[in-house]
Amino acid sequence: MGCGSSVPVEAVDQDRQQQQQQQQGPASPKQQGAAGNAAESAESAKAKTTRARRLSYISNDANGAAVNAPPGAAAPAAANPGGRSGNTRARRLSYVTNDPNATPNNLKYPGDAEGHEEQELEGGDEPTVQGQLAPEVSRVKNLYMRHPFDPPCPSTPSKEQERRTLRVNVACMSRAGREPGFKKTNQDNCFAFEKYITEDQSLFGAMDGHGPHGHLVSGYVKQHLPIILVNHLTLEKDVKKALTQGFCEVDRSLANSRIDCEFSGSTSVVSYLKGKTLTTAWVGDSRGVLGRESKRGWEAIDLTTDHKPTAPEEKARILKANGRVERLVDEMGQPMGPFRVWLQYAWIPGLAMSRALGDVLAHQVGVTSEPDHTTIDLTPQDKFIVLASDGVWEFISSKEAVEIVAQYDSAEEACRQLVDEAYQRWLTEEEGVVDDITAVVVRFIHPS
Repeated sequence: MGCGSSVPVEAVDQDRQQQQQQQQGPASPKQQGAAGNAAESAESAKAKTTRARRLSYISNDANGAAVNAPPGAAAPAAANPGGRSGNTRARRLSYVTNDPNATPNNLKYPGDAEGHEEQELEGGDEPTVQGQLAPEVSRVKNLYMRHPFDPPCPSTPSKEQERRTLRVNVACMSRAGREPGFKKTNQDNCFAFEKYITEDQSLFGAMDGHGPHGHLVSGYVKQHLPIILVNHLTLEKDVKKALTQGFCEVDRSLANSRIDCEFSGSTSVVSYLKGKTLTTAWVGDSRGVLGRESKRGWEAIDLTTDHKPTAPEEKARILKANGRVERLVDEMGQPMGPFRVWLQYAWIPGLAMSRALGDVLAHQVGVTSEPDHTTIDLTPQDKFIVLASDGVWEFISSKEAVEIVAQYDSAEEACRQLVDEAYQRWLTEEEGVVDDITAVVVRFIHPS
């Protein structure tokens, strides 16, 4: 597979523009108009500089050239994409490269069945589902509300399965982020199967893509993982083992697809409900949290922990595979942003998580698609779960998310309020820059 690419990250060099204007003397009306446009560009560049702190992926060498320096040495100046203005930008972006070829939004991949036409895929879109968008939500630009859709592999339920002891009310939302001066593609995706395989099973998931083709990767996972898991969950009695097999199979399928996954990948958090047993599997930093009502009030029970390369077990695996775990450095040699995964003698790929789907190059140095798991037997005090991308968790804690959702009886309204609150906090904290925001809210309806 070829090396992925993204939009150039060079910000406007205001100092150089000012020097040129001084040398040219007083500006004509036409030049003044051009200067006004430059000022607007500089203003948008200021907003761009806030984009890099939570970068999932950095590529500082679009050609993949090796850096002839020992692992402990400081990164060269080229490791700072876009100069001084790129420092903060490199802390947030999902992917940074110097290749001028922008991410192609029209990349396609073949359908599952032979003879099916290729489908164009974009982040935030869903497969065909039943039901209409909620009226109060459908008017919101770039906001997608999804109702549960039918099982991918329907079967005739038995009488026992029809007497399900636990029902669910589900809502999913994915809202595209914004980056002043950039056309933003939503790289998040989600799915929700209220009835999955049989009447007593449900499946829910959220994905957050990264890299130049991250929206395609997350879309591929959304389309294929639920189908792949049908086979494994049907044949394998061990649920954790079945989920692991499903994650690994979709990762292998991605590597053989027409999507360039060398520098692109996706997180995934999936919760599988069978009867009253909830099993959650995940890779990356998309999270799940359980809302539990107690005498002390609402409790937030984390179902996941972020897969960071600094965790002892994760770092040991990466080092054993001849990878490095270091922070990016700026032109002054100062570390910036989170710790990332690098090749031994090259400042690529720069992935800020230790587990993900796709990411072919990062998989060569210890990044894995094998998920972690948690299992909980639900009680009447367990009222709902929230699965979400880091667009939600960046400025909202698990407890805050639980308290927001707990205020609403409707899963749709709770999901909308959570996404809206996350969006507003991004606007407040990050000078107009907003990450993609996706949430799945599942309310449990216990028998009386």
